[in-house]
This record gives sequence, structure tokens and C-alpha cells, in this order.
Amino acid sequence: MITKRPTARVILVDPADRVLMFRFVPPDPWPHEPAWHVPGGGIEPGESAVEAACREVYEETGFIITRQDLGEPVALNEGEWSVQGSRYYTVHTYFFARVSTAEVPGSVDDGFGHRWWTATELDATTERVFPPGLAVLLKDLLQGVRYERPVALDW
Repeated sequence: MITKRPTARVILVDPADRVLMFRFVPPDPWPHEPAWHVPGGGIEPGESAVEAACREVYEETGFIITRQDLGEPVALNEGEWSVQGSRYYTVHTYFFARVSTAEVPGSVDDGFGHRWWTATELDATTERVFPPGLAVLLKDLLQGVRYERPVALDW
């Protein structure tokens, strides 16, 4: 059986145009080597994607962002993954928001760490970054490019 687990994630950018990324160990089917992802998580029953994005950013970083800060989704990706024998199918909905400081106000110490990345650093890294294609998308977003529909990113 596959459980559906939609998520909301935020490409959170500081005044220096760097995106906040968290280090984590990905589930199957990816290698269990440390990788990086943007803040976000599961959408709870009765919650919209934008509500989940605001909540998750606050829970994970302490930044307070609003629906107006996020606007419409900028990207989507979807696929299957598993952990400890449980299988999931996820549609990630990505939003874009800016924050006024690189000082993360909340506790993000999950044992793996976080850092702010430039688009150039994302493009050059050999480390795995989620979502795939984030460097290209970030460059577009920083230049003010917005599409009619969310960009479909690779899984």
C-alpha cells in the first residue's frame, strides 16, 4: 500500500539572494548520504498548501511568513519514496519567499545543520540537493521570472 503525503516547501531567500537549506539523510530510493533540502513538510488534513508552508517555515526556522509573502506556488515535483518499509507518494508544492535577515530566529539544530546557499554554489556542488533543478529555478526567481503555472521539477 502507498500512502499519499503531500507537502509544502519554501524556497526561502535572504537579503544576499541565498536560499536556506537543511542537511538531511534522504529516504529510499536515494543513497543514504547527507543531502540538502529547503524548509517544509507535510500538509495536515484540512490545511491548504500555503497554510502548511507558513506553518512549516515557522516550526523549522522561526521566521514568520504570511500567505501574501508566498503568493502562488512556483514549482512542483512528485514521486514515490519509502522509509522503514512504508511507501509514500508525495507531491511537493514549492513557494518562494524573502526574509529580511540571514539570522535564523528559531531553533534549527536537528543535528544535521543548515546553511544559506547562492545559486552559483548550488549549481557547482557535487552534493545532492532537493529539489533537482533548484539552482536554475532560483536564478529565474531572483530575476523576477514567474510562470503561468508552477514549474515541473524532476523527482
